[in-house]
Amino acid sequence: MVRKLTVPIDDELEKEMAACPEVDWVQVATKAIRDCIRDRENCKFYHTLVDRAMSQERKRRSESPNRKSLKLRTLRSQ
Repeated sequence: MVRKLTVPIDDELEKEMAACPEVDWVQVATKAIRDCIRDRENCKFYHTLVDRAMSQERKRRSESPNRKSLKLRTLRSQ
């Protein structure tokens, strides 16, 4: 099923678009919408991976608190 979408544009953009009559602006807009959705999905996937890694790191650090204190002692003794 095809849906119609109305996009408001200002006069300057309309003039620039009119200067390129060979361009299928509907196709350009459709591709831009698809790209935006894909980028958002990729961003969600990336953030999920980062959140998972950070959670694992927090868990690892909480299970071995001595590692941090050893590092601090080493740095202070230098």
